[in-house]
Amino acid sequence: MKLNQLILPVIALGAGATFFLSGAEEAQGWSTIGGSLGLGQRDFRVFNNFSSASDNNNQTPDAQFPGYQGADMAIWKACVEWSSVAHGDGSGDPTQATIGSSGANFDPSFQGSATEVGGTNSNIHSQIAGSNGGVLAYCETPISNGWRIRYYEGWNWADGPSGINQNQIDLQSVACHEYGHGLGLGHSTVGNATMSASYSGGTGDRSISGDDQAGCQAVYGVISGSKPRITGLNINGTQMSISGSNFSGSGNEVWFTQAAIGGNGTPIKVTGVNSNGSSITVTVPLDAGPGDVMVRNNGTGNANLSNPWPSDMQTTGGCTDPVNFCAFLPNSIGSGAQIGFNGTASISANDLTLTCQGLPPGAVGIFFYGSNEGANLFGEGILCATGDIKRLTVQFADVLGTITRDLDVNAAPLNSGSGAAISGESKKFQFWYRDVPGGPNGFNTSDGLSVTWCD
Repeated sequence: MKLNQLILPVIALGAGATFFLSGAEEAQGWSTIGGSLGLGQRDFRVFNNFSSASDNNNQTPDAQFPGYQGADMAIWKACVEWSSVAHGDGSGDPTQATIGSSGANFDPSFQGSATEVGGTNSNIHSQIAGSNGGVLAYCETPISNGWRIRYYEGWNWADGPSGINQNQIDLQSVACHEYGHGLGLGHSTVGNATMSASYSGGTGDRSISGDDQAGCQAVYGVISGSKPRITGLNINGTQMSISGSNFSGSGNEVWFTQAAIGGNGTPIKVTGVNSNGSSITVTVPLDAGPGDVMVRNNGTGNANLSNPWPSDMQTTGGCTDPVNFCAFLPNSIGSGAQIGFNGTASISANDLTLTCQGLPPGAVGIFFYGSNEGANLFGEGILCATGDIKRLTVQFADVLGTITRDLDVNAAPLNSGSGAAISGESKKFQFWYRDVPGGPNGFNTSDGLSVTWCD
């Protein structure tokens, strides 16, 4: 069945804004459904329960959307299209000249992966089983208290990033439309608007139109000349330097995407930050991960939050950054423990710190490393680091389930023998921990981290 042969009515927005397959009806004008999202509701997450292969077949990393692929990346792109200005350098999608173009005092905060569909105000995208006539997706919209977006499983979704097949539905286009409802817009009667009530196929609704921009500006105001704006950032070790404009002299907040899966959507924040107006330097929080960085200056209105700027949270100078490999498996408290790092792999700097998050609070364990990579089941986890194993000392996770370990290349086992840190050689790090009652074996592991040492 061709997409342009389906024509269906629009359901009243009070019960949730819906998106239909159809040809669009030409008229004019955006509309609103009442309310807007305050700064406490700018977060969005994805519960990636999309079930078909085409939902998550884009596994190509993109520097503008670091750390996420598939449906997660498609929905991330869709939401930041509503950003005040270009998202990062504006690239990342072959069908769009620039991602991010509302020209309004509105910017969303990507908060990564959720572990459930959440409630009607949890600000989560997810799939819902079955189908409902010609309805593709719908947005439940308490608005000021948040929203929830559901996508019917019965359609043949595609995550892009380039063109889609005739029998597929572009997830990014539909997500862009539904998120428009989440921020307070109703349907538009302009046929080429993303907020038109129907979808006629293709990828055209990934980019919001002039009518969509006008609607967003009506709700949140035209972008203010005093709105903070990020134009770049740099990470050296644990320190992030943010460049831009309109930062306050004091009382700034720097918002990060959470590193762990789950959470409640609240951004990871560094508060009380000083600035000279055009630059900010902060220590990157241990619980911050790949995603977007934002700055809120010392005001509390829509015009006081900056555009989102993507970062993989890796140092931008010096040695090659350590790289995660292998996989972590679920434990007794959630999706599992993930190894990370701060600092660099520089032997002369000697500033590399290992981190591990997502552990059971108080769990006992050890960091260890080897010379090779593996992928064999080990307890309830996977043995990722193999070959001439070296163990570090026993540690206990804190109440948040996190552990850090400063590595000293001048001390054993990193200073001599087969475990030594030698420039140009790689070591594979991992964390082993007790987890009772996490499974019959009583222990689990993090994923792996490959460190290539340099001078």
